[in-house]
Amino acid sequence: MNKKYFLLAILPFALSACQSFPTHLKKNEAMIVETQSPNLLQTLSDYTWTYQSSEKLPPIVLDLDTQKRILIKTGCNNLMGSWQFDGKQINTAPLAATRMLCPPEFMAQEHTALQFFNQAQLNASIDIANPVHPLLTLENKAGQKITFKGEIKPEAKYKSTGEVVFLEVSPIKKPCPNGNTRTCLQVKQVKYDEQGIQTQVDQSWQILPVEIQGYQHDPSLRKIIRVKRFNTKPQTTTPEYAYIYDMTVEQDVASQK
Repeated sequence: MNKKYFLLAILPFALSACQSFPTHLKKNEAMIVETQSPNLLQTLSDYTWTYQSSEKLPPIVLDLDTQKRILIKTGCNNLMGSWQFDGKQINTAPLAATRMLCPPEFMAQEHTALQFFNQAQLNASIDIANPVHPLLTLENKAGQKITFKGEIKPEAKYKSTGEVVFLEVSPIKKPCPNGNTRTCLQVKQVKYDEQGIQTQVDQSWQILPVEIQGYQHDPSLRKIIRVKRFNTKPQTTTPEYAYIYDMTVEQDVASQK
């Protein structure tokens, strides 16, 4: 079997800039405040926050993790850095960014996000009237406000970190098991070594009885994707899994045979 190499996107949080604290907030001060506001702080990091400025543009997606790393997906380049919370404000360090050319309207949205979040002091309030989708409102010094809709992260929902799994996805779907009338994905598990060399592929296709959340299937393409797999029933002897799409590692045009 020929060994295959694949290229993973550079993890934005590997950048050293992401490990620094905002210059206008001392580390010890932030830690004192955090111990006084654990519930709000937990909510900030338990959810992914989305803002849709226009139906013609991708949403801006904000991720504030428990390691005090911030990631902002703008629809063009990703912005990344560090953040702290002082009880009233989210404070961010200078942000780094990926470098990719996009359509002008996408780059304009990226510029807007950078101006709003870069080395910022943002007043933060959370509306939990709808606990499934809480609302996070951020306001900068100029009085500009943006309200984000929350979606709970699978790590918070399933109370675990999840297992990283690589799946080859067949272009052809098959009938789902148990007499279900819909069709399901066919997958093979793929394994790589630490150098990113493909070392193993399952020999036979397996029908995946559940959907991969966030994955868009294209019947014209064969793909290898990276997912996070969560055991939704860890207390039982027979595990049941939820799959969350992360990224596409390989893809090529499917054979027409």
